[in-house]
Amino acid sequence: MESILREIIEGVSNNYGKDFFDTITLKMHQAIGADFTFIARLDIDAYLSRTISLVAGGEVVDNMEYSLEHTPCANVADDSVCCYPSGIVRLFPADQLLIDMGIEGYIGSPLHDSNGEVMGLTVALYQSKIENPGLVETLFQIFSGRIAAEIERMEYSESLENMVQQRTLHLEEALNTLKMTQKQLIHQEKLASLGGVVAGVAHEVNTPLGIAKTAASYQKDLLVKTLDHYEKKTLTATGMHDFLRQSKEASESIEINLERAVDLINNFKLAAVDRIDSSIRDHNVKDFLQHLTKPLGGELGRNNIELSMNVPDNLSIRTYGSELSQILTNLIMNACMHAYTDIDDRELSLSVRDEGQNIVFIVADNGTGIDPSIRENIYDPFVTTKRSQGSTGLGMNIVYNLVTSKLEGKIELLKTAVGTTWQLTLPSVLEDQVILSQKSNQR
Repeated sequence: MESILREIIEGVSNNYGKDFFDTITLKMHQAIGADFTFIARLDIDAYLSRTISLVAGGEVVDNMEYSLEHTPCANVADDSVCCYPSGIVRLFPADQLLIDMGIEGYIGSPLHDSNGEVMGLTVALYQSKIENPGLVETLFQIFSGRIAAEIERMEYSESLENMVQQRTLHLEEALNTLKMTQKQLIHQEKLASLGGVVAGVAHEVNTPLGIAKTAASYQKDLLVKTLDHYEKKTLTATGMHDFLRQSKEASESIEINLERAVDLINNFKLAAVDRIDSSIRDHNVKDFLQHLTKPLGGELGRNNIELSMNVPDNLSIRTYGSELSQILTNLIMNACMHAYTDIDDRELSLSVRDEGQNIVFIVADNGTGIDPSIRENIYDPFVTTKRSQGSTGLGMNIVYNLVTSKLEGKIELLKTAVGTTWQLTLPSVLEDQVILSQKSNQR
């Protein structure tokens, strides 16, 4: 017995999980000389037994599942050691599996979990009479604790793995949801930005169109009056001269104001393209900012804000125009809506400086400044002191994400004595990630 125990213990000492069960089942099978030996896990609710390891004819074979009904294993499941050295089929005539396998002798021993409940069983089947049933029972009882402990350890490990997989899946789903939400928010912010520009352009265009319409109406009245004098034969040379002069002035006013409206619409189209175009392109910084700010003139004018720009000539940047437009528009619109409270002389400046590999944009106002309570968390989502005014607190979070991820730059809220100053540092040449990936692969 001692040599048998030593051989089994040495065989399974460094094995765990499936390897442990196959090794110990095979070693016990060889030691007791059975025709079939298996370790099984009970499913009491389904009244089933599923083998964890099954040895037949000296080899580990595929596992099986069988019903406990009308079987000696049902007695083992009731926490009994069952030993039938011979005549097992006569005792359990409804157990078709025993009949099909030609079984004569049966020994089954229960396996208990850490709470003392029956969780499984170890079984040896013989096609002839069992000669030494005591040895089999002793071996099963000696190793039952180790087998049961390994079943619990394996199931606990599998449970942990499933929990990790489920949590990983949930985290991935949450991350994907956040990414989709971020994209939607950026898109909505872009539309809101464009909507603000449209409103500004509508206001700006209405002014020259209104003047042109008034001039056209005035010209029509002149024509009606002059035609009336002509039909009544009361039209004098002086009257005709006045009509021609006033008509010329009205026509010039119409032409000038329609051209102004056309310029505004063209500027809006350029600004809209910059907001919608999501590709990396070269931009002349001065032209870019002029196209960006002209459609905002209406909003600036309504808020009595004087905008000044200090931008070097012939300075270019290669970047995503859409995102840069969205960022700068957001900063300017934030100043329009939130910066000035009880301030009459409202000034907003947009300056740019060239730092070689980087280009720095500075948006500064002389307003009331940002509430100190939110300065540290200004880029966090939903941070705002204007919620009662309809602010969501998402604008600066979106700006921060666009600057740091898409444009690969950084944004800083500078400490100033007056107002608010944002400093935006961007690479002067932003490499397309697809091109970078291709270059990396070529290396």
